[in-house]
Amino acid sequence: MIQKPPGIEDIFPDRTPKFNHIINTANEVFRLYNYREVILPVMEYTEVFARGIGDGTDIVTKEMFTFEDRGGRSLTLRPEGTASMVRAYVENGEYNRLALCKFFYYGPMFRAERPQKGRLRQFNQLGAELFGSDNPWYDFEVISIMNEISRRLGITGYNLLINSIGCPDCRKPYVGELFKYYSTHEHELCEDCKKRLHTNPLRLLDCKVEGCIALKQNAPKITQFLCSDCREHFSKTTDLLAKHSIAFTHDPLLVRGLDYYTKTTFEFVTTKLGGQNAFAAGGRYNNLVELFAGKPTPAVGFAAGIERIELLLEQLSVTERLDVYIVYSGDNALPVTMQIAEELRKHNISCDFDPAAKGFKTQFKKADRENARFSLIFGEDELANNCTTIKDMQTGDQVSVKQESIISFLLEKLT
Repeated sequence: MIQKPPGIEDIFPDRTPKFNHIINTANEVFRLYNYREVILPVMEYTEVFARGIGDGTDIVTKEMFTFEDRGGRSLTLRPEGTASMVRAYVENGEYNRLALCKFFYYGPMFRAERPQKGRLRQFNQLGAELFGSDNPWYDFEVISIMNEISRRLGITGYNLLINSIGCPDCRKPYVGELFKYYSTHEHELCEDCKKRLHTNPLRLLDCKVEGCIALKQNAPKITQFLCSDCREHFSKTTDLLAKHSIAFTHDPLLVRGLDYYTKTTFEFVTTKLGGQNAFAAGGRYNNLVELFAGKPTPAVGFAAGIERIELLLEQLSVTERLDVYIVYSGDNALPVTMQIAEELRKHNISCDFDPAAKGFKTQFKKADRENARFSLIFGEDELANNCTTIKDMQTGDQVSVKQESIISFLLEKLT
């Protein structure tokens, strides 16, 4: 038997209703905020991620699925959506000429990580990106969108962590202080962090190794290094959150694992996911569009892990319901069943039946298994009287309805 690779899941109908419920809920919130969908490719030239995410990040150095095509060009399955979104925004000039663009996306991402709960090699994300404004209102807006998605889905007990990592100018002296601090503790660092110390000291704050987490608690904090513009931007963002009653915690050591962030960074975290405690995260990236040869364009966005959200909704029951299952008896009833099924579907009423049905008992069992709302029964009496018996599968109540009134009866009951 051929099996799927580790860290990759098959999502069957026992999960797809909840999966789609998450996506549909997010889509509705995106619509309310006037974000429009973009469908991004699942592979890009490797340079898109090396340049966008940062060639010193764990994602680029360890976690990407990269291969050469037949022409010898390096391609990578996308590990995240923002770099792809920026590439698409710059490449499609009709959009980057607009003053403001609001986009959202969802789809599979790929990272070569050690599979565990909440961390897969193929996983799904939904996300939003806004291009064209440095106004703190939009930092607040993208946080509000994720907060509203969480609220509508019924996610509880989470915490919003937020920080500012400043601009390149005020971050430079901060990184210097980090280097000084960690240099005195280099012997206590994990092997990866010993390398990061000399390539990108900011990444040390994002390490998940226990010893490095302990060292982080006494590390210098960026708050005192922020320039006046970055400090004011962060203050306005948090003021908006407070004014609109979105609870948050300022975490001065929150940096995120991607190099492109400037100013605002944030995470939605919970204790219900074990070690993978963030189910959504994002921030501002004012220099990334320019890095992709676009004109200087401030931007902000976020992404959320659909599988991680699904784990948070374990108690939520979301099932797909069939509107009608048709139960019949006898060869003479089969043509009527086929005709009725066709009429139901023309009126957007979902239905099913078994053309090789053996008996009423077996058919009713299948109606239960398909979670049908109603059963339409065609037996000898119903055929003789040009009617059907409609059974409510929830209550067990039955009523006789003329064939010409079946559609109107069901449409009234199903609305």
